[in-house]
Amino acid sequence: MTHNQWGRPWPPQDEEFVLPHDLRGPFIREFAPQAAYRHRNSQVASVLYYKNGGHSIITVRGAEHNNKPMMGKPTSVCWIARGQHQASFQLELPTYGDRSRFKAGADVNWEVSDFYLAAEKRVVDVERMLRPPLEARLRGVSRRYGLDSAQQVDEAIQDELASGRWGGFGADLGLATQVFIRIDLGQAAADHQAQMVAVEKGSKVQEAIDTANKARIAANIDDAQKLIAAGETFQYATMLAQDPGRANEILGELQRQAREQRHGALDYLTNLINQGVVQRHQIDDQVQALIEYSRSVSTTVFPNGLPQAPTSLPIPPMPAVPPGPADDAPAIPPAPPNDTVPGQGQGQGVQDASSPGARE
Repeated sequence: MTHNQWGRPWPPQDEEFVLPHDLRGPFIREFAPQAAYRHRNSQVASVLYYKNGGHSIITVRGAEHNNKPMMGKPTSVCWIARGQHQASFQLELPTYGDRSRFKAGADVNWEVSDFYLAAEKRVVDVERMLRPPLEARLRGVSRRYGLDSAQQVDEAIQDELASGRWGGFGADLGLATQVFIRIDLGQAAADHQAQMVAVEKGSKVQEAIDTANKARIAANIDDAQKLIAAGETFQYATMLAQDPGRANEILGELQRQAREQRHGALDYLTNLINQGVVQRHQIDDQVQALIEYSRSVSTTVFPNGLPQAPTSLPIPPMPAVPPGPADDAPAIPPAPPNDTVPGQGQGQGVQDASSPGARE
């Protein structure tokens, strides 16, 4: 069984070996001894487990036994690295209000203070196990400062590490640690400058948008005033021209205003019917009755007569008809000028006074 991603089989237990320089954690390997176990390696401590629950810790300096049976042999052996090692990694700590991040480097010097606990906790990767509690402690400090106070947050973290409250950091894993944190001041300054540039650029963009909006409003104010002065029906005409898809909505509003006899609504709606924009079947009965009534009394509702559609032809003038003797009598054509007189009776022609027939 291999650990720490060494990627090679372990040598026999009697053969000496060297710990790698980039050791990630103290837990090296676990195996079941095939015979009586003899500890020979100076770079590791052996933790021996017995069937009765006891254990022994053996180094080149001696052995420490806890409830070891008199004649029993170990059922399992764990190798735990000795000496001091280091885990280095990068951190990102939040600024005040979580608006940005401080970039920091972390170095954790560690060594095993309790070999049995390191074996029990199976500490294979120190960074993975210590990063969460380390970040949790440092976030409480970094959140007091903004990105423009990188020097101050670095000093505050150093004071926190030197306060004596970090003496037991990692002890729950059987480790003794010493923690070093360094804030990347150059990166913090660059990030702060980038933030300022972004804010300035954003303010300029917003200023340009506001200026454009003001210009648009100023350019449209005259048209808006004209629409207001022209009344509601002209506004509806403008809305219909701009968005034909709102025809049903506008037609419904016009009918409502026509039923309420709002000024101009019935005139405008009738004109839309005359022009073929609105069909008669789209008009409800009440409004249709109002339109028919307005046609019968057009001089009241329409002082100038019903408005004509732009494409309609003018009505030709009709000749004047004098009143006849009876309602069903045929119309009498107008008298010809000077030398003509109307005839008498049905079928009688018109003759000149000097003609031969007249003299007879």
